[in-house]
Amino acid sequence: MGHKHLDPFFMLFFVLGIVIFTIFLSARESRAVNNMHFGSLKINPSLTVERYYTDNFFPRDYIIVQQEPGKEPIIKKIKTSKWTTTITPSLYFSLPLGRNSVDLGYTFRHYSVQDLSEFTTKNHEISSTSKWYFISGFNLAMADTVHFGEGIGYHATDIIRNYTDNRISITGSYELTQRFSTKVGFEDYMIRFKQDVFKPDNTDRTMINASLLYQIMPKTFIGIEYSRERTDRQGTPARNTDHTTQDYGVTIQLEDPDGRLSGELRAGTEKLTYDDKSLNQMNNLFGFTADLTFKKSNYTTITFSGSRYQASTGITTEDAQYGASFTTTSFTLGLTHKFTYKISGTVNYAYVFTTYNTQGAISSTPINISRTDTVKRGGVELNYQIREWLGFAVKCYYTQDDSNLPQESYIKKDIMTTIIFRF
Repeated sequence: MGHKHLDPFFMLFFVLGIVIFTIFLSARESRAVNNMHFGSLKINPSLTVERYYTDNFFPRDYIIVQQEPGKEPIIKKIKTSKWTTTITPSLYFSLPLGRNSVDLGYTFRHYSVQDLSEFTTKNHEISSTSKWYFISGFNLAMADTVHFGEGIGYHATDIIRNYTDNRISITGSYELTQRFSTKVGFEDYMIRFKQDVFKPDNTDRTMINASLLYQIMPKTFIGIEYSRERTDRQGTPARNTDHTTQDYGVTIQLEDPDGRLSGELRAGTEKLTYDDKSLNQMNNLFGFTADLTFKKSNYTTITFSGSRYQASTGITTEDAQYGASFTTTSFTLGLTHKFTYKISGTVNYAYVFTTYNTQGAISSTPINISRTDTVKRGGVELNYQIREWLGFAVKCYYTQDDSNLPQESYIKKDIMTTIIFRF
């Protein structure tokens, strides 16, 4: 990225970060996080400011170049570089009630794109969580998150989508014996879009899950899990995609005695069943999730995550061309090293392979190709915790998406600078 990309606003923002580095490098600690409270009530405000540059803002924009009669048209990709600024203030309240706790939070996010005022968005999120511990070994956790959002599209011709969503969850756990414990959870989710043209995307989703765990070592558990999720879409989409998903799995939650290796492994079968039986093709899957952290030393940490799962596309008027469901397999490897007490760097790499289980259709016209995508993403991050309440970060990423549909392939490079204040 040459100097022509460093616009004055970004230069000002970057220089501001350097000035903050210089001013506070040798200053004495004057503030502490979690130091604001009224009695038992803790108040935690924070502010995050991010300046972001990408050389391919709408990575799927393209035009079709018409050739001579009898020849295939050529798809020409359009690369548009843009600057965006995100300002995110938040305020959280935490009230301990003995062993129990109640937390409330509010986050506001203002996202603006330089020279694209139509893609300036505002998002509000209100959340509440509570945890209750009972002497009989029964524990209860409840959470509710309401989001009033605006989301930009994937193409320059898209419009901002205004929506409201609400997610409620209740989870109860109980210690059956000294080694056996069980957990049961319920979650209800709904999303509503304001534009009538997108009513098929209005969705109601409910999920129940249960697990039985056995403690085989002081900090290691093995168990079985079951979950059932029901999705109902409102309105009339291109095809009826109401469906039920059922998962059966085995899970291991581990932490070795010396604390170096910790994480969770899960594997099992996933079955996705559509109400429209004509869509039930290749919808049985062996899936897995893995999240592992290895502390090589006090300075170096290695993380690994992976997953294989399937999901419904919805087949609304927007994505009917890609089929009813897709399977995604992904792996992410990261290495974090602390150079000093306050400066750390991270290198990570991600590989994602997605294939659509069936061919799509537009206006009931079949497409004779099933879409597959291979995404490779690598990046480096440098973080400096100037003070407990003040942090600064620089992140650079490279992403390459190779698809068998040329209009879905893209390459983009991103750079982000972030300042974080916590009080």
